[in-house]
Amino acid sequence: MSEPADRFVIEIGIGTVAHIIDMDAGQDGTDSRFSLGVSGPGEKMCSRGNRHPGDKRVPFAEFASHHDINKTDFEGDAPDEICSYCWSNTRGALADEQERADNNVSEKIGSVGYRLRWKQKGRARDEWYDIVVRPETTMADLDRLVCRFTTLDDFHLRMYGLEGEYLDSSLRVLPNHQYEEAGDRTYTRASEMTITDVAERARLGEGDRLSLVYDFGTPSHYYCIVKEVYEPDRLDEVLDGDNAITSTGTAAIVTEKRP
Repeated sequence: MSEPADRFVIEIGIGTVAHIIDMDAGQDGTDSRFSLGVSGPGEKMCSRGNRHPGDKRVPFAEFASHHDINKTDFEGDAPDEICSYCWSNTRGALADEQERADNNVSEKIGSVGYRLRWKQKGRARDEWYDIVVRPETTMADLDRLVCRFTTLDDFHLRMYGLEGEYLDSSLRVLPNHQYEEAGDRTYTRASEMTITDVAERARLGEGDRLSLVYDFGTPSHYYCIVKEVYEPDRLDEVLDGDNAITSTGTAAIVTEKRP
């Protein structure tokens, strides 16, 4: 990971403030988790406004020097010249990455499990379900459990993604039967992607999110928050206990809040 002053550039468009672009992101060719589309390398650190090919881009250090900004570590409040949403998201991303580096989370991926709290947008306080998954749990297993507590069935086109990806997904995971119908081999069958695959791609840790979008004409979505990361012994204890509401071979709904 690059140093912050080298990693981020400032993109100046037609708005009243400039935006922050993370040049370490998007190296695998996937779309931004904040923007619906990409018009240049890197990832815009907020979803406000659109990127345009003609926007001017300058190194963060150069922009900070020109505007007498002495916050090269992104501490404190956003300068007046820079989008406050970008600034806040950048601070959060750097803090999360540092915490994970301190806890060696990346070294544990592939051996840990996750408690995923699934909610529906607009009903987050009224109803939620915790699904505990093993590293080898496939997205197909997860999909079966998610559909148990929703109105989704095989007639609903649905796709899983990361963070706030509601209209486009960098995971590009489809349920198996929909993968066959789509006929597009850039997608992935849900049975061929595991939680470990997702965790490696997203550096998944506590507080992160996954999303599920369906009914693309008037899109609606569920999302989950990673509530806990389980070491193997604790994972076995949770999944082998008597509290499972329903389960597959590798995952289970363990708690719920229902209206």
